[in-house]
Amino acid sequence: MIQEKKLTEVGVFIPVGNGGWVTSVNAPELPGTYEYNLEVTLLAEKMGFDFALSPANWRGYGGATKHWDITLESLITMAGLAQATKEIEVWATVHMMIFPPAIVAKMVATIDQISNGRVGLNLVSGANPHDLGQMGLWRDLDHAGRYRLAAEWIDVVKRLWTEDRVNHKGDFFELTDCMSNPKPKKIPRTICAGASDRGFQFTIDHCDGSFFPASDDEASIARGVRAKELAVKAGKPDFKTYGLFTLIAGTTDAEAKDRLEYYDEGADRQALATQAAEYATDKSAKENFAAQYFLNQNEKVSSVLGGTMTGSVETLARRVAKTITEGKLDGITIIVPDFIEDLKIIGEQMIPMMAEYGVFTKSRRN
Repeated sequence: MIQEKKLTEVGVFIPVGNGGWVTSVNAPELPGTYEYNLEVTLLAEKMGFDFALSPANWRGYGGATKHWDITLESLITMAGLAQATKEIEVWATVHMMIFPPAIVAKMVATIDQISNGRVGLNLVSGANPHDLGQMGLWRDLDHAGRYRLAAEWIDVVKRLWTEDRVNHKGDFFELTDCMSNPKPKKIPRTICAGASDRGFQFTIDHCDGSFFPASDDEASIARGVRAKELAVKAGKPDFKTYGLFTLIAGTTDAEAKDRLEYYDEGADRQALATQAAEYATDKSAKENFAAQYFLNQNEKVSSVLGGTMTGSVETLARRVAKTITEGKLDGITIIVPDFIEDLKIIGEQMIPMMAEYGVFTKSRRN
């Protein structure tokens, strides 16, 4: 009997903010427009990607690059992309601190209709206090408090997706005879990027998958394994783990390394410092995984997030496949400097090449 090969899901973290994820005056110019993100998503769909995920940002970091000073709203963006696509899943990001659950329940149910069941949701329990605070919406909760809010929030949303009327009086939200129609055809997939044990536990208890930065270093691989261990312990063997990979490709390893060095030479120190200073005001910054990444990026004056992989297509295929296999990942989400030309290289060359290392995707069934 021939055993069916497990397919690794592939997604793209679309650049809804200008500059994408390279904070440098030497970076490719990414406009952060809907038109550009539509082009990226259609390309990803054509190459057989499983999903497109958009982040949620409300305030930029200035500097010479005006990094993320222009950003699209995530839910509305994915509604537009849902209408423009046919197969790829569209995953939006929502800050649970600032959106009442009943509002998001109806918005997502609407996108579910537009997409014919292809919508997903990335849940964020905390963020940059200045990003949300500028609107008067930041809740000054500690790490545990944020996850209490998050648990109550998603429980209410799921009730609204499945029950005719909802009455709820909790620590953070109150609903009285609340109706939310239409219902989604199926409960949309939910993921969360919480990477502490507390964050993993919330994600396992309330979501379908965990989403976290990944690389082929020992700590990243151990993080993936740990998430799977906690899921099995919780009785959820089907729980998914998705690694976020920042990839810089070149025709050779040396060329890829030179690209990163060129970006780092032009690192926007002011934007990096502003980002770090704002995240540092979070009283739970030490437990905030995203905050630690941005603080570390500023300390190293790096134009890219920690864990970024460089190399030829062959090198990246081997390194990413190793991380998937050893870290027991179910899916990968891609960040690249140029979301057209670089994404083509990753989708058309690197991803098919991972089959040589035992990793198969929808774009290559063999």
